[in-house]
Amino acid sequence: MTTTTFQLAYKDTIGFVADQGGRGFHLPMAMVIRSDGRIFVASRSHQQALDIVGIQMVTAAHEFFGQISAYGRAEGQMVWPTALALDGDENLYLADDFLQRITIFDRDGQVKGSWGTKGSGDGEFDGVAGLLFDREGHLLVVDHRNHRVQTFTKDGQFLGKWGTFGDGDGQFNLPWGITQDKQDNLYIADWRNDRIQKLTPDGQFIAKYGMSGHGDGQFNRPSGLAVDADGNMYVADWGNQRVQVLDADGNFMQQLRGEATLSAWASEYLEANADEYEARSTFVPEFEVDTDDIYEESARIEPYFWDPVDVVLDDQERVYVLETCRHRFQIYEKR
Repeated sequence: MTTTTFQLAYKDTIGFVADQGGRGFHLPMAMVIRSDGRIFVASRSHQQALDIVGIQMVTAAHEFFGQISAYGRAEGQMVWPTALALDGDENLYLADDFLQRITIFDRDGQVKGSWGTKGSGDGEFDGVAGLLFDREGHLLVVDHRNHRVQTFTKDGQFLGKWGTFGDGDGQFNLPWGITQDKQDNLYIADWRNDRIQKLTPDGQFIAKYGMSGHGDGQFNRPSGLAVDADGNMYVADWGNQRVQVLDADGNFMQQLRGEATLSAWASEYLEANADEYEARSTFVPEFEVDTDDIYEESARIEPYFWDPVDVVLDDQERVYVLETCRHRFQIYEKR
């Protein structure tokens, strides 16, 4: 296969750490883009900021439209959101890793229903992770700690399952993200096995890419992933604090480390808070750190990705990289 060469160039940063339900995100875990350009981001937050647990709605033009749902265990609420997906009617589906259930919201953010219970039987979950609607409108659910993928109708009727625990072809060890290509082949981020697996629509093994490590084409706990029209793979290499781009045959093409600039929301905040702006702008940025720990390096260098967890493509195949620990996403485009 001939590889079309390109480079991803930084375009923009959108995000701000939300406070008491205001504009922004807090420890986001997943995102999805609707056909009208509205972006949904699921914030997980923590015990000190439970009012920010929910789904924030934004656009690439820095518009903010508020939040869907809230923290809790009642119908339509959430505790540990992990994944999002849109069905053919653009209803929004949310996976909750704590409640072990799927919740459905309509286009206006109103709750339509939910299902799920903890367990290892058919239709049960232990760690609801990636979500994907296939071309037939069936919902594929990555069942993280059960090391499998389950298939449902859009209203939650169990249809089938595939995958077992292990490191062999078609086996999984704590799988996470899922996506598909234009030929309907599936790609799974096999998290603990540090690889990407490519499978047929019914879960039959085709190929695998990567191994444990820090070099080009190697992974350390890959989480989210996306595939473009040419079959190129964009992988959130979570443990290596980067995004890697592989061609359709799994060959390394490029890595992104992060180039974030100050988001428009952050700029507006600092302009309105002159004392804080002065305090935070009087230092000279230092891009050399006294550590070999890549996580610590990301924590200390603001433009870098810090726990990149998800990768999404829009209809122009711009690349969106969601960062949990910096409460933002960065956008890249092909050049």
